Amino acid sequence: MLTVLLACSACAGSNDTSTRASSAAVGCKPGAALQGGTYDLAKSRFAFGSTPMQEASPMLTRWVGDHGVVAITAGGGELGIMNAGAPETNLPDFSGDPATLQKHVQDYFGSMGVQACQVSNANVLGGSGGRTIVLARASNGIPVVESNVNARFNNADQTTSEGFYWPTIAADVVTAAEALNARITDPASLAAYQALLPAEAQGTGSVVIHHSSSFSMDAFRSAATYDVEESGGSLGRGPTVSFDAQGMPVDSNW
Repeated sequence: MLTVLLACSACAGSNDTSTRASSAAVGCKPGAALQGGTYDLAKSRFAFGSTPMQEASPMLTRWVGDHGVVAITAGGGELGIMNAGAPETNLPDFSGDPATLQKHVQDYFGSMGVQACQVSNANVLGGSGGRTIVLARASNGIPVVESNVNARFNNADQTTSEGFYWPTIAADVVTAAEALNARITDPASLAAYQALLPAEAQGTGSVVIHHSSSFSMDAFRSAATYDVEESGGSLGRGPTVSFDAQGMPVDSNW
């Protein structure tokens, strides 16, 4: 369960607003590495309810307070979850304005290394526990699929749920993604590339950057891929599959 929550700790509830981040169109320097962020407990505003105590294991480190716990994986992913009935969860949201919430969450994680130029869009997820801001990541418009940060702030300026995973992406991966993206924007080049793919994967796709899960115990890896939904499933489409610049399948178990 913790693996699922770390992958998308804010996915519960309904998506009531989607706003574009102010810097989304600017992007970071083309061809440069994407700087990652590191969760900093000294800067955390999580509502522990008391001074947290450390509990370490090979897979993750837990910081446990009276009202909630923050878990940090060996790969650098973070998740903060409150205990059932914790009083901080009953406080109103930090603000009723989605743009204000977005800025507050972006500033919070910006203090831990999340660059504004990498934030592609912000989703507001509403639920019984308040509204959570989810920040997606992109490199000059190319999504970085497995990265995300999210948090819900109450009006005491405490987070009552949060997730963080924003690793560094090497410059050669960014360059490869930009080159493949430029290649498929030309209709003739796109047709030639799609001809390299299996027949069921020659539909409309997009270039993305994938990277390892925060739970992976293997060496970190990242790659630029062309992702497309296979055709022919029960609803007319199948799973999303990934291919490299030569049209060869890429293992999607990130």
